[in-house]
Amino acid sequence: MKTIHVISHAHWDREWYRTFQQFRLRLVHLVDGLLDMLAKDHNYKHFMLDGQTIVLDDYLLMRPEAEAILKDNIQKGRILIGPWHILPDMFLVSSEAHIRNLLAGQREARKFGQKMMIGYMPDSFGHIGQMPQILRGFGIDNACVWRGLDDQPAEFWWQAPDGSRVLMMYLRDSYSNGAGLNADNPAQFTEQIKQAADSLAPHSGLSHLLVMYGTDHMEPPVGTSKAIQAANEHLKEYCALHSTLPAYLKEIETEIADQKLQLPVVAGELRSCKRSHLLPGVLSTRMWIKQRNHTCENLLEKWAEPFSVFASLMKIANKPAPIVRQAWRLLMECHPHDSICGCSIDQVHEEMKTRFDQVEQIGEEITKQSVDVLASVIKTEQESSSFGPKLSAIIAFNPLSFSRTDVVSASMVLPPNIFDFEIVDEMGNSVPHQSASGKVTDLINVRVSRVKLGSLLGLVHEGCISNLAVQAVHFERDGTIMRIKAIFAENRPPKVEVWNEGVTALREFINDSSIEVFHIHARSLQSTDITFVVNNVPALGWKTFYLCAKENNSPEIEVSPTMRSLALLVSLPFVQKLIARLSNRKRRPPYLIENTLFAVELELSDRTFTVTDKTTGKKYRGLNRFVDSGDCGDEYNFSPPLIDSTPELPALCNVNIVRGAVQQAITVSLEMNIPASLNADRKSRSSERVKLPITTTITLINGVPRVDIHTRVNNDAKDHRLRVHFPLSTKVEFAEFDAHFEIVKRKTAIPFHDATWIEEPRPEAHQRTFTSAADMIIANRGLPEVEVTSRHEIAITLLRCVGWLSRDDFSTRTGHAGPFLETPKAQMQGEWNFDYSIILNQGNFQQAWSFDAPLRVVSTDLHRGMLPSTGSFVAVDHPSFLVSAVKETDDGRGWLVRGYNVCDEEIEITLTPWCKFEKSERVDMAEQTISPLEIGRNGEITVTVHRHEVASIMFGE
Repeated sequence: MKTIHVISHAHWDREWYRTFQQFRLRLVHLVDGLLDMLAKDHNYKHFMLDGQTIVLDDYLLMRPEAEAILKDNIQKGRILIGPWHILPDMFLVSSEAHIRNLLAGQREARKFGQKMMIGYMPDSFGHIGQMPQILRGFGIDNACVWRGLDDQPAEFWWQAPDGSRVLMMYLRDSYSNGAGLNADNPAQFTEQIKQAADSLAPHSGLSHLLVMYGTDHMEPPVGTSKAIQAANEHLKEYCALHSTLPAYLKEIETEIADQKLQLPVVAGELRSCKRSHLLPGVLSTRMWIKQRNHTCENLLEKWAEPFSVFASLMKIANKPAPIVRQAWRLLMECHPHDSICGCSIDQVHEEMKTRFDQVEQIGEEITKQSVDVLASVIKTEQESSSFGPKLSAIIAFNPLSFSRTDVVSASMVLPPNIFDFEIVDEMGNSVPHQSASGKVTDLINVRVSRVKLGSLLGLVHEGCISNLAVQAVHFERDGTIMRIKAIFAENRPPKVEVWNEGVTALREFINDSSIEVFHIHARSLQSTDITFVVNNVPALGWKTFYLCAKENNSPEIEVSPTMRSLALLVSLPFVQKLIARLSNRKRRPPYLIENTLFAVELELSDRTFTVTDKTTGKKYRGLNRFVDSGDCGDEYNFSPPLIDSTPELPALCNVNIVRGAVQQAITVSLEMNIPASLNADRKSRSSERVKLPITTTITLINGVPRVDIHTRVNNDAKDHRLRVHFPLSTKVEFAEFDAHFEIVKRKTAIPFHDATWIEEPRPEAHQRTFTSAADMIIANRGLPEVEVTSRHEIAITLLRCVGWLSRDDFSTRTGHAGPFLETPKAQMQGEWNFDYSIILNQGNFQQAWSFDAPLRVVSTDLHRGMLPSTGSFVAVDHPSFLVSAVKETDDGRGWLVRGYNVCDEEIEITLTPWCKFEKSERVDMAEQTISPLEIGRNGEITVTVHRHEVASIMFGE
């Protein structure tokens, strides 16, 4: 006899076709009823709160008086919670976001009782390949999923690239296979539960089956316990048990061990759409969400978290970790699949903007405070130098785990009377810079009497007026007028001694009766914006450069009469035309930029670019080609219309070229003429057309082997998809994609399929930072959808514009995926900006990661410090170990560095912090000790990291 484990649950979408607050009211009603039923019916044994702890906070904010009874039921095992904080989309959030999610679930569950040790992911739209390793990192040796699989049995091993395995409990018939059970009719319930078990039995080699009694937002039926009891009186082949996933897992583990069953192994990503909808179009729906999320994740992972850790460990920042955790919590509220995927009603996604805003506000402020205080303890003063007087220091910070050379931009404040300057490194070498533009702002320019002068001085408190701090004061008498010149700086410390000396002088002048008028002229410091390239900034570290005054040593030249006559001749129009005609014979192509690495030329014939790699002489043609196509799908799925329009060559509107000492840029303005929308029958695109303006700026940076691209699109069209294409130099069958804790290799062709598939497999795939094929890498910032096409091109999706949450009248999916609701803002009308980059070197992934995480610079004064002018907070000696996190442990006992081995071989790595710590341990992702580590003489630790393994090393004391 086989046992049917009846799992009572509700799948809780926090926001979707209703807003969060509307769904929360339903949640309150559901939990109120559940607690009442648990109190009245002791035979109703268990209810699972969907594997996520956030519902506890959402409920208790409305029902704080219910906390004790809720906690009591959790501790008795009648309500099961966790292990997640929220149920995320697996592909559209970062690797670290998954770990922070499980850590948050662990923290929250600890307040109430034991978390459920089940890798429960019932409704995610596919699953990342490294999830088994992540689950094992939290002591979870199993997974329970629905989507992404096809004809696998109900039980098998799921294996990550590093070899980690978890026992899979495959929800073959979904997490709702028992949702239709009618507890009010025992006879019908018995027949229905038998049918559910009969459907599963042929696909299981065990005597235990799962029937999930619940679905989206479903309240637990009151008659459940009586219906199960009645079913057991009539079932012959089965025994029904009101159970839990942990109880089911324990039974099948025992049976597998007792029978020594050899289960099949499924490795890597789960992305099949044969038996359940994968809904791949969500990778590009409402692209702004993906971009904002990427910005926020990068801000927290690369800047706010690691640099606040470094600042706090040097006792110059005050407990930033809880603040950063709050930012993560806000961000995770945007990570449930219906939210991050962009497949909800418009109001849901409008409310996400505020969360993203708050994450950026916290992250940017924490980052600014951290790098500012770190700059204050970095030594910028030098005893002697071979270059001119230093005005200030510029410190470049690198958040990545490898040394890098890249471009930075800084806004510099120049002292009074300094009009020319240079940037130099520590050795006195001049560093080329460009785009210097000075600006002076008058703050006050008035004449006042002696009496009014006193009231104005009262506004200054210890050298500051609001956020303006005094930097210099100068007095100059002109008869009965005293001119007072003052310079203030924004958000800088005041020069108190300057102010005190000025106040002393003013007291004398105020008492001088011969002075009748005080002319006060206060202005801000002169500032200038500069761009320059910083070389070899250390891994997870910093490097100092200097702003130096530059003397004008150009001698005065006496111009002879002959030279004056020649200059006059050259200025004549007919002479200028002759010179231009002669120079045109050898002039470079009109739309070309180049440096020592690349030449980029606009091709007028098709409005694309040709890039020449000067190191190899190889030309890459047809790059940055924009392709627009119709889309008659919905928020979940792209679907081309039966009849699409023939693309027209974009009109060339304008070309502008800027050449500088650091970088060259060409800006090209195009205008595509595309259909305004679909026709009413949704089978073809309309004859009405609208303009689609596209402005692209391509930048070459001296010494940086990338071709960086920024594109702005102003979209007035509907029902279409816009992509940008990059032809490859050769045919490819496989491509490599930056993924979660791995670089995954995928076939470019779609799998064989037939009409029985519930959804057509799509060629578009997921990427994180880049896609690599042949000898080309295309990096991006927050653009997760890519295809390596049958024409052997890399195509990045920029916009996918649709107007419906769900429809059932297109070819690429069978049936609805949600309610049939209009979503006008999913048409993505308006102005949008995109960043991506071409890297012409197979395997040069470091340049892709560098493009994704630009350096930051801080301007500071000249001072002594405990840290040298250049260094690493954590030095990493192996290029294949990529650091993904530096964070304080949740329990505050130390701080950790986490990274992963991107290669197929075992490696040995050495990590060296900037100072020696007394304790080091290898810890798991849950931050529990695995083993102690030996610390070297200089504070370094050496560990072995297996192929594709994620390793976390903690330092303490």
